[in-house]
Amino acid sequence: MTTVPTPDPVMEALIRELATAVSAIVDDIVGTPAPSGASGDGWCLTGSVSGARRGSIEAWIDLGGAETLARRITGVESPDRPAIVGLLRDLWNRAATALCAQPAHAGLALGFGTARAAGAPPDGTVYELQAPGFIARVAVAGRLSAAGAGPQENLDVVLDIDLPLVVRFARTMLPLRTLAALGPGSVVDMERSPDEPVQLLVGDRVIAHGEVVVVGGNYGVRITDVTSPAKRVRLEA
Repeated sequence: MTTVPTPDPVMEALIRELATAVSAIVDDIVGTPAPSGASGDGWCLTGSVSGARRGSIEAWIDLGGAETLARRITGVESPDRPAIVGLLRDLWNRAATALCAQPAHAGLALGFGTARAAGAPPDGTVYELQAPGFIARVAVAGRLSAAGAGPQENLDVVLDIDLPLVVRFARTMLPLRTLAALGPGSVVDMERSPDEPVQLLVGDRVIAHGEVVVVGGNYGVRITDVTSPAKRVRLEA
């Protein structure tokens, strides 16, 4: 038994949005799955997909349908190539914008470039657009994959790791003789004012400054300024 592949929802949604874009110009347009696929020559545009998914989409419309559509919209009996190309690019990009605005495809970015003359349609989803005096077949196919983990997603993996936080009141240099002579009752001059902020460190990196406070009978530090988030999570010295 032959298994029919499940159509990609992005492809079907894109064609439906194209039918909607055309219906804003051509009255009584109806878009339905083509019963016998598509064949012949046509115009093809390549769309670049980024964001939630990545890859490319080939969007195709048959030559006769594209010319008839351009004739209906421009009122020119024999529209030239630039007119057809510009029209198709505009319609497919309108469809792409509407698609990306759908909640089901949030986070998706799609845009189409210049149309080019092409032969047979891509092997994908095929629809037929019909209206009185107008018929066109369109096809879309793509190679889409889930987007890889971005910088924030990579950061989320390590955000639950515990790191030692050290509060440094001050630091000073002592001769070895003085250090050896230290004992109970010795006083070490830290050469700083009690009002100066203390430093908060992770490893040997200062990430913030603050003032010492008492919280529930325990010492604490009220943060007065911090480094940027990017500097706080950098691993290099």
